[in-house]
Amino acid sequence: MALMSMTGFGAATFAVGGQHWRLELKSVNNKALAFRMHTPHELSRQPELEALASTQIRQRLLRGSVELSLILESDQTPVEVVLDRHALTALMRELQHLATDLGAPPPTLELALRQGNLISFRKREHDQAALVAAFNDGLQRVIDAHVAMRENEGASLVADLTMRIDALDRMLTSVETEGPKVTTALMDRLRARVAKVESDLGVELDQARILSEIVVFSDRSDVTEELVRARAHIEQFRQTLATSEHTERGRRLDFLTQELLRELNTLGSKCRDAGVASAVVDAKVELEKIREQAQNIA
Repeated sequence: MALMSMTGFGAATFAVGGQHWRLELKSVNNKALAFRMHTPHELSRQPELEALASTQIRQRLLRGSVELSLILESDQTPVEVVLDRHALTALMRELQHLATDLGAPPPTLELALRQGNLISFRKREHDQAALVAAFNDGLQRVIDAHVAMRENEGASLVADLTMRIDALDRMLTSVETEGPKVTTALMDRLRARVAKVESDLGVELDQARILSEIVVFSDRSDVTEELVRARAHIEQFRQTLATSEHTERGRRLDFLTQELLRELNTLGSKCRDAGVASAVVDAKVELEKIREQAQNIA
């Protein structure tokens, strides 16, 4: 499955029983998957629709704050006229008796209909199976449209992240190339200082001790392990971008950026050269951009 961003929008329509509905599905970034559905009062007594939508969306989308809106665009549902004939007949009879007793004109049907809720209008209820089937069809299409937008944005994110992770790799190559040169230069300066001290004091220092200190200094300045681990994280980052597995790749990429930052911090603490330190700072800046982009991935 293609990598997806967490932001997207999709729309679809469906019709049932003379009603035309519009579905809109939108999402924004969120650490987990949060789903909400906005249902109008016409379908407020149809909880199975929300249950169906929740199941389908959770199967297709991994992360994000997702909202599904169900909007009634037009309603041509046949209307039924409901007349309370029993009550109306009784009312007319009583009004006629009253008119006779009072010597008044006979009552009209219009007068009787004004006296209460004797006539009402109601829309025919939808066939439940037809409603669920039509809704499910629209739901599949709106999810497809939503996923397509997410995948398009995901492709742009992959291209940008690939470019940035390659740039970060080149920066590490620069550090890897310059690191040994810097260490050698520092050790040469250390030896020169020892020789100067021996010359100034007219004494010969313990060479074994000096060699031991130089070895310790060299070990503390060596960044080979950090570079190897950083390169391993970069390779895992690339593999995560390329995989087609339906997993939360955004979480994995976020973890890898944290691990890369840990290695860069260690590299920075071992630097004894302004040029290498500057390269490490540039790498951190690039990594921060990578982290920000990775947080958009589902």
